[in-house]
Amino acid sequence: MRLPLFLETDSFRAVHACWDLDNIDYLRQKLVDDRLTPELLRQSVQKGTRFNDAIDQTLKGKEVTMPHGQHFYDKDGHKRTQIRIKWWENPAHMTYRTLSIIPMDELPSEPLSKNDQQQNSYYSTDEPPVFFGHYWLRGEPALYRDNICCLYYSVAKKGKLVAYRFHSEKKLQNEKLAYI
Repeated sequence: MRLPLFLETDSFRAVHACWDLDNIDYLRQKLVDDRLTPELLRQSVQKGTRFNDAIDQTLKGKEVTMPHGQHFYDKDGHKRTQIRIKWWENPAHMTYRTLSIIPMDELPSEPLSKNDQQQNSYYSTDEPPVFFGHYWLRGEPALYRDNICCLYYSVAKKGKLVAYRFHSEKKLQNEKLAYI
């Protein structure tokens, strides 16, 4: 409760999992100095509320339900009917497979439903650089786009510890990623 749920400066943004402007604007009105209080923490876990949805998406990311009752099993063997999506991509130009943050061949290669397209805004290319984690990425660290930087590469599971050497540039560069 002493740390903000998100951070915005003149040159960058930082969030645990997803910077959705509608959610951030809503949370700015609800939180105290962008932080939870004990009462707000209790409210945040009430399923089906706008507050719970905004907190969940900010801290866990956006999800869409797979079509036709399809599912997959995650790395821990749990059956999943939803996928976490690349919230910085325009869903109107994506399929379930290409919009998934974690690449999986078993995901449908059909376009997202019109409902999912309309419900999901996205982080545009003209917005400030945003840094986030949460997604347990693997492989060589790389930017998704010149204003999108995920810094979590599964260090807790023998992955890489990643940082970015930021100097207020408007366009991020792969060469400024540092990792061990």
